[in-house]
Amino acid sequence: MFVTTSRDPSAKARRFARTLASFLSLPYMNRGKQRPGEDETWLVVVEDHGNPAGLVKRTSEKEEQLSFQLSGDTQARRLKKDVPRVVGEGTVALPIAQFFELEWLGEAVPAQGRIIRAASGNIDFMDEGQAVFRLKT
Repeated sequence: MFVTTSRDPSAKARRFARTLASFLSLPYMNRGKQRPGEDETWLVVVEDHGNPAGLVKRTSEKEEQLSFQLSGDTQARRLKKDVPRVVGEGTVALPIAQFFELEWLGEAVPAQGRIIRAASGNIDFMDEGQAVFRLKT
């Protein structure tokens, strides 16, 4: 899986895509005019008026979309390679885990590590107990 942006992205969209890729321990790629090849999955950051507004998960067969409003600003920092896990109530968190192709732990929040906490209306991206960024759905 790769993280990329739409063509001619804004600086905010590029910064968010790089932060998301770092958080998910996925490679970030400048897309240009490329399309996903067979067996490739791309998370494309889409924007509305220069602001990140959603993710489109593209494969050669289908597309899925997750719309959001980014709360706050992302920080440009490198995170160590660690695959996050998703926590939260099943009706909310399980679709998020499936979208990102990550493990769902149920409602039990681990004491340490990288987690995505999904709740009604919010998706919190946490690293070692500190918020990296929040998406409002």
